[in-house]
Amino acid sequence: MEGGQGSVWNTGNYFWEEKSVAKWAEERLKTVLGGFSHAIPSGDFKIVAVDKLKGEASVSIRKGKKIVAYDYSAVLKWEVSVRDGEGNVVASLKGSYELPEVSSDIEDDGEQWEVRPSIKEETPAGIKSRYESTLIRKEVPEALRKAIREGFVSELK
Repeated sequence: MEGGQGSVWNTGNYFWEEKSVAKWAEERLKTVLGGFSHAIPSGDFKIVAVDKLKGEASVSIRKGKKIVAYDYSAVLKWEVSVRDGEGNVVASLKGSYELPEVSSDIEDDGEQWEVRPSIKEETPAGIKSRYESTLIRKEVPEALRKAIREGFVSELK
C-alpha cells in the first residue's frame, strides 16, 4: 500500500483496505527508542533498555488516500552519566520513562504524547535535583518525542 496504492482487486483504490504493519513498527520503535541518546551539560543521557513495548500499527487505503494508525505503550530504562571537566564519570542517575500512549490519535489532535519519568531513589540528592526538573522532566522527553516522530512516524507515513 505504498503511496496510496491498494491491491490489484481494489480498482481505483476506492474500497477500504487495511494491512497490519505491527511487526515492522515494533522493530522500528525498538531501534529508535533503544538507540536514543541526548547530549547534556557535563554528561550523557541514554536509553539503556526498552523494557516493555506493546501495541499495534496499520496502514489503510480508502479512495486513494493512505491512512496510518498506531497505538503503542512503552517502558524505557535510562541512565545519565555525569562527567567532570576531564571527561571522567563521577556520578550516575538512573530511572525509567513510561509512555502510556504513543498514538496517531494524539499526534493527529496536535497534542503531545505523555512521558512519565521516575528516578531511582538511591540517586544522590544533589545530582537528582540538578537534573530532574529541566533535563529529565522537560528537555529529554521533548527530544524523545522528536526522535519518535522523525525515526518512526515519518517512516510509517
